[in-house]
Amino acid sequence: MKPIFKKQYMMILCSLFFLWSCEDELQQNKKTDNELLLKNTSSKVSLPCSSPSIYNGMLEFNDEKQFNCYYDYLVDVAATPSEDMSENDFLLEVEQVLGLNSLRADAFTKFEQKNAIGWSSYKEIPEEHWITSNILRSILNVNREVKVGNYVLRYINPEFIVSVKADHPEVLKKVEALGDNPSLEQLLELDLAREIISVSSAKNVQREFGTVDFADAKGIRGTPIPIQIFRLSGTVYENFTCGSPGKVRFEGFTLSRLSVPQQARYRIEFNDGTNAAEEFMLFPNQYILPVIEHVYPATNTTYHPTVKVKSISPYSNASAWNVVQTYNVYVRAMDQSCSMATKGGLQDMIINQSNVLRGKIDYYNWHPFPIGGNRSSLAGWTELHHIDGNGNWNRRKDKSTTLCVKFVEGTLYQGQFNSSFSSSFCLDPIYLPNEYECRSNTNQKRVERHMGMYNTNTYATAALSSFTVQHEVGTSDGVNGSFKQTIYGCP
Repeated sequence: MKPIFKKQYMMILCSLFFLWSCEDELQQNKKTDNELLLKNTSSKVSLPCSSPSIYNGMLEFNDEKQFNCYYDYLVDVAATPSEDMSENDFLLEVEQVLGLNSLRADAFTKFEQKNAIGWSSYKEIPEEHWITSNILRSILNVNREVKVGNYVLRYINPEFIVSVKADHPEVLKKVEALGDNPSLEQLLELDLAREIISVSSAKNVQREFGTVDFADAKGIRGTPIPIQIFRLSGTVYENFTCGSPGKVRFEGFTLSRLSVPQQARYRIEFNDGTNAAEEFMLFPNQYILPVIEHVYPATNTTYHPTVKVKSISPYSNASAWNVVQTYNVYVRAMDQSCSMATKGGLQDMIINQSNVLRGKIDYYNWHPFPIGGNRSSLAGWTELHHIDGNGNWNRRKDKSTTLCVKFVEGTLYQGQFNSSFSSSFCLDPIYLPNEYECRSNTNQKRVERHMGMYNTNTYATAALSSFTVQHEVGTSDGVNGSFKQTIYGCP
């Protein structure tokens, strides 16, 4: 190589090194700037932990602890009182700092565009999104995704949350291809060995179909339980309905051997004192046991059903079951009314022919993460629908309107979420003080609270017993109204 070429070559290398160094410095400065900006947004609320980064258009958190810290930060940001900026304004400011196109912003914009036109009836006015939590919407991207640790979480619909290992993007694409209304079987068939995907529910912490990473010594939450050379996956949980208390579901059972799914014969012994049992045979190309339901005769009782499975393969001994697993399930009773008025949900109260007060509260007992424990929360909102000057229904927004969500009564029960409800919850009540949350200059008043860490003696989470919420509206032109809703967790 001639000296001049050597010199040019060295100059190029130095330039590349300088560019790489600058890029690293720029990325570091950007991260530092993000954290400084998050600590100095208009809300005047400081972020007590490191800020999340962006990964493929979604927020990325190192672990669930950082996620929870950021979640609590947004709750505080949204609660910042201001006559000049709404809750959505504060959240938008934070999202723009991070560079996130959030589900919250997308849903809010689409709703406001239609709200400017109006509806012919207040009954036609929809919710902004089926995800009630505005804080969670501010964390998710427009595809309802977020990355926590090595897992990408995708909120598919009100029934399913799917966690996929981030180093398997091809599986995530298959999940996305199923659309917004897949069946449990379709989701589980993407990973029959349960090593890449976890399927869970926002409403029922016990309804989780986890990967191998989730398994612990007791096989909690339906995770695969290694027994000899076979693994059994599946979940047994109470599926309480108002008209049929005592109903229990056996769902998503799969037998696998060395990561290979097996056709199998199942026997479910319900152990309810009647010798009731059912047997099922899975034929070739069938691997997932269909959903089985059983109604137990007594409530407020813990039952111990047994699932026995035998592989239909040369590896199985025809004279013995390959896996025998006993589960604990607590069947509760509900003494209170099961109407929508006393079970949360969406409720309207007609104030007069031109104004309707609408409110909703939801209780989430969610555990979508592959690490950490359950974190339940309560989300609620109140809004006023009225007929505008053009004769159309819309969601009213002006400074003369004050909306309130008041927690007027509530009880929690402390306990640990890695045990059955019957032995850990509903034993040690924690009574919460009344909380009054009112806001003017907004078209919607929200309240969001997490259940947990209310007691000071032990490091314990808490399960909801009941919360009574009062929705109120008052305007300077004399429109006033209120109604109460109560939702129940433990009996």
